[in-house]
Formats: sequence, C-alpha cells, structure tokens
Amino acid sequence: MKFELSIAKRLQLVSKDSKSKSATFTLNIATFGIALAIVIMVASIAIVSGFKTTIVHKLTDLQPHIKITNGQNISESPIKTIDYSEIPQILKGNNFNNITSASPIFETPCIFKTNNEFAGLIFKGIDKDYDCENISKCILQGDFKTGKDSIVISKGIATKLNLSIGDRPIVYFTADGKIKQRRLTIAGIFSSEFEEFDRNAEYNQLKVIHAMQKNRVSENHLWGTTGYGYNDTGRDTLEAVYADIFEAEDIDDLETTKQEIIDSIYNYLYTSGSNSVFQMVTITEEFSSYFAWLDLLDTNIVVILALMTLVACFSLIAGLLIVVLNRTNMIGILKSMGASNSSIQKIFIILAGKLIGKAMIIGNAIGFAIIILQKHFHVIKLDPETYYMSFVPVDINAWLIALNIGVAIISIIALIGPSFIVTSISPTKTIKFE
Repeated sequence: MKFELSIAKRLQLVSKDSKSKSATFTLNIATFGIALAIVIMVASIAIVSGFKTTIVHKLTDLQPHIKITNGQNISESPIKTIDYSEIPQILKGNNFNNITSASPIFETPCIFKTNNEFAGLIFKGIDKDYDCENISKCILQGDFKTGKDSIVISKGIATKLNLSIGDRPIVYFTADGKIKQRRLTIAGIFSSEFEEFDRNAEYNQLKVIHAMQKNRVSENHLWGTTGYGYNDTGRDTLEAVYADIFEAEDIDDLETTKQEIIDSIYNYLYTSGSNSVFQMVTITEEFSSYFAWLDLLDTNIVVILALMTLVACFSLIAGLLIVVLNRTNMIGILKSMGASNSSIQKIFIILAGKLIGKAMIIGNAIGFAIIILQKHFHVIKLDPETYYMSFVPVDINAWLIALNIGVAIISIIALIGPSFIVTSISPTKTIKFE
C-alpha cells in the first residue's frame, strides 16, 4: 500500500509538461464540481429540514397533537358525553410517557365587533392550568394571563379591527338558536406568522372551564344578555367541550399514541359501565393538507440530492479518466516493472479518494458557514404573508452527516468502473499512444 500511496502523492504534484498541467487543471475542476454539489446538498437539506420543523412548530404551538371531542352534538343528542375532566386521570393512570400534558378546552364560532369593523372567528376557551408555554412564545404585545374577561387575539385580527391592548370589543355567539353577547378585554396580541392559521385561533382564558363539562347548554344557562356568564348559571356549561393532549413525543408516532389512548378510554368506559361516546383526531389528520404539502418537500429534496450526486460523480469520473489517459506512459512503465493491474487501480482510486476528501472538506466548510450565518443572523429574509415566516429557517441535524457518508460511498463505488481502463493499457502500446 505504501507503493500506491507514494505514486498517488506524486501524481498530485504539478510538473512543467503540458499534460501534467492539463491533468492538474482537470482535477481542480472536478474538485470544484464536487465541492459545489456538496454545498448545494448541505444547504438544501438544512433549509428543507428547517422549513418543515418551523411549520410543524407553528402548527403545534397553537394546536394540540391529539384532540378528543364529543361523539355527537350535545345540544341535539341525548347520548351521554364523556366527562373530559377524567381524561387527564385516565392518561396518567396508564403511564403514557410520551404525553407531557392534557387539558380541557372549548371552541365555538363567534363574531368580533368594534365601532366600525367586525370579523368572524373561532373562539377558544382554555383551562387555568393549560400549558401556555408554546403560545406565550408567540405573544407580541401584552401577555398571556388568566382572567375571566381577558382574551388574546392574533396580530392580523388586531390590525383588521384596529384593536390594541386594553380595548374591550363585543363578542357575539349563538346558543340554542339565539344570539348572545359579551364584552371582553384584549390582554395580548400574538402572531405565529401563520396568519391563515392564526385567524382561527383566538384565545379566552377561563378560570373554571373544568367545571363546564357536566351539563348541556340550555336557555336557562344563558338567560339574558350575559352569554356564558361568570355570575349566572351558564358558568357550569359549555356549548362544545374538547380535551387537548399536547406534545406527543414524536409527530410521526401520533397514530400509535392515538390508538393507545383510544384503548385506554374504551377500557375506562367499559369498566365504569358508561355508554359515553367520543371522537379523536390527530393534528396530522386535522391539517392533512399542510402535512401532505410538507411531505412533497421530501420528494423534492430527494430529487435534488440525486441530481447533485450525479453531478459530483460525473465530475469525478471525467477527471479520473483524463488523468488515466494522460498517464498511460507511466502505467506502461509500471506494468513493465511488474506492477499488477489491481495495484495500479489502487493508485488512481487513492488519488480520486484524496480529491473527494478535499472537495468534501471545502464543500462542507462553505455549506456549514452559510447555514450558521443564516441561523444566527437571518441574512436571507422572506415575506411572512407568502412563506409563513420572516426569514429562511435552517436546521443542522444528523441527516447532514448521513449525506456526507452517502456521497463518499457512492463516489468511491463510481470510481471502480473507470479504474478498469487500466487493465486495457498494454506496455507495448504506450509508445504508440504517446
């Protein structure tokens, strides 16, 4: 092996003859081509991965991973609905390690009205013990504090209705076919930069929502104009009740987690003799169009990686062939001295391997420099109304290491074929070739 290494090292040295200079130039071009391909591949994986991670986080910051709802409309069905206050205990009792929190909520359509404007929204009420960490990260003004009359709205709605912290808009909603109203105080304004999503996620912090799960809404509960009042009988009822389960361990494992939860709840209902009904949906099912769109990005990145790998391999193969053809005289001399074909093949494979290593170092250095620069300084900006984020996100992960290993392996394999041209070179014909 020392012999092959020594010869390969000498081949990298530039001599004064035109053929050596030509071969060296070719090797430099091949090195540049491979390095450029590595830069593109590293940047592509980091950007696509960062984009997917950011979008998923924006979805899950404002929505649970799994949502349990009433099996039927409680205002129309006599069938008993599940007691959602018991769901956290059911989950806790079954030791689901991949579930970090569970909380009851409610949702109902409503209309926000100011003196001059109005907007239709989805009103979301949450428990005082609701895990607000993710939502709090999206707060732009004010804070996410608990209060019986406090509400948090999106930046888009605040702009459209010309609302600011401390304003008290009137909120209209229906119950039992009648319009109800309530005046609430704007406590905070949030933005996930996912405006299409934000406008359907307005939050009201309710202190006692867990007590609002036991009875169906009726006219008596909503007597007068107070709506879901805090000083009337309607305080203990809600039109729609949900249970949110946050932060499943892995978004890809939701279906497994969903089935485990279903089995646990059914077992609880069976043992308790209850005939309650419920429905369950994961965030990937509820927002299937978004996740299908994200899956398309994986296809795109595979195509990009395949094309860039082909570019790198063709550059390498072309460079190696030119070097071999320029060194036929040397090959003939080595064979006449007793060197075997396999030994000479190793020389050129070692030469190409060093070229690959040099190109990968340069490519990764440039690629990671671009990624780190973008990650910390957000050099490349985006229009959030179009891309749902204000800058190009990047993510450094294990796929980048796998990329380098894969490119190295494929490149070495690609070298084996061209190296066999050595076997066709005869010492007696090298003079004629010259």
